[in-house]
Amino acid sequence: MATDDFGPAVGRTRLKQAAADFATRGFVRLENVLPKRTAQRLHEWLRDEAEWWRVLNQGDKVWDLGPESIAALDADPAKAGQLREAINAGARDGFQFAYDAVRVADVQAERKQRQWPVDQFLDAINSEPWLELFRRVTGNEAIALADGQATRYLPEHFLTAHDDDVAGKHRHAAYVLGLTPGWRTHWGGLLMFHAENGDVEQALMPRFNAMNLFRVPRLHSVSPVAPYAGGARFSVTGWLRGKG
Repeated sequence: MATDDFGPAVGRTRLKQAAADFATRGFVRLENVLPKRTAQRLHEWLRDEAEWWRVLNQGDKVWDLGPESIAALDADPAKAGQLREAINAGARDGFQFAYDAVRVADVQAERKQRQWPVDQFLDAINSEPWLELFRRVTGNEAIALADGQATRYLPEHFLTAHDDDVAGKHRHAAYVLGLTPGWRTHWGGLLMFHAENGDVEQALMPRFNAMNLFRVPRLHSVSPVAPYAGGARFSVTGWLRGKG
């Protein structure tokens, strides 16, 4: 695929309504944002070809476990159980996450050298057509670039509540592009927005080729994927940032 294949498939009428919704609610979902064949190819690459690393944290420290480490854990139920207990303990009262990721280089030259579909997607959303779409929908002219990574949530993967506000990152909004066909609500993996009183204001099911945009800061989480889920939850996610 070429970067041009990732052009936004969103019309003017939809953008106008999306901007109104974002201004009112602080988030919006854009359906069918990529050409259908492009979204399908990106899904297939994530499902069949991508090299996934397990990403988890222990307090402020982030751990990236490569394929060999993941295989070693799968082969040692005792160690896997100990790690699961530590992750669950961290999630009980604090910020905790566990999921798989493909990192996308911030440097364009590195992305162009690899030419993975996820690299091509990130190049595309850093082009003016996409950046202008983001500015129009969010009403924020300061958006100048996007970063991102691919994510895969397997059963028991989750992301506890946080607001994405990190000093010096100049994050104005976040995006989540769903890339899993046929997902069901009761499988979990829902993008949930939290109210100050602890209620869930909105819970969005992963929807294929739909992009959720929401303002930063905004308290949100990803609910655990159920052990009976019919597959992995794939997405590309990141932030729309200013240059500072």
